[in-house]
Amino acid sequence: MDFVNNLFFGYLPYIAVAVFFVGVIYHCIVSDKTIHATSTIFLKKDGLMKWGSPMFHFGIIIVFFGHLFGLFTPMFIVEWFMPLETKRILAIIIGLAAAAVALAGLLMLLVRRFSSTRVAKTSSFQDYFIVILILVQICLGISSTIITTRSSLADYLAFDEWAQGMVWFQPDAWKYILESNIVYKLHIVNGLFIFMIFPYTKLMHMIRLPLRYPLERNKIFPSDPQSTKI
Repeated sequence: MDFVNNLFFGYLPYIAVAVFFVGVIYHCIVSDKTIHATSTIFLKKDGLMKWGSPMFHFGIIIVFFGHLFGLFTPMFIVEWFMPLETKRILAIIIGLAAAAVALAGLLMLLVRRFSSTRVAKTSSFQDYFIVILILVQICLGISSTIITTRSSLADYLAFDEWAQGMVWFQPDAWKYILESNIVYKLHIVNGLFIFMIFPYTKLMHMIRLPLRYPLERNKIFPSDPQSTKI
């Protein structure tokens, strides 16, 4: 089991980061024209899209930045602003609320995709695969947060120590979460897998779109139908 834990929580994070950046560089430099996320909003405009899309994106953004700052902010900096127990309580409240909003939005989008024949016909295997992975990730995240409500502060902070240990290339950082609940570990592994495939899927437009305008604002783009599908 030590080998498995070392593989998934000692080596896999570095592999995931490497694969991610290779994909980003490839798409942004070599294969820029292939980055499109086909929109289905013109196929069926309804309340599920109107409410589901903003709810999902808003919730996911909050969850993402919550993980980013929560895991990678050094503890001595956090303690300047609040006790570590307060940080844990805030993480539970904000995390559950944001995840619930994201889950509700995603379920609306799933119902729309499956219930509309026109939308279903434009959906590829990749579309369903990505959505299912994200759905699993949100459910694992909610389950992990519920477990956190019953765990100790030390158990909660172990993940901060692991994440920051990985940043500083500590070879035994994986040992911080060796005894952690399997749900946490599945949440991490599934998240790393999503991170790895991110630049090789339609999710890549989430990075490309915010950068496109400032980098290419002086360009005149041809009237390409695909350019409206981001």
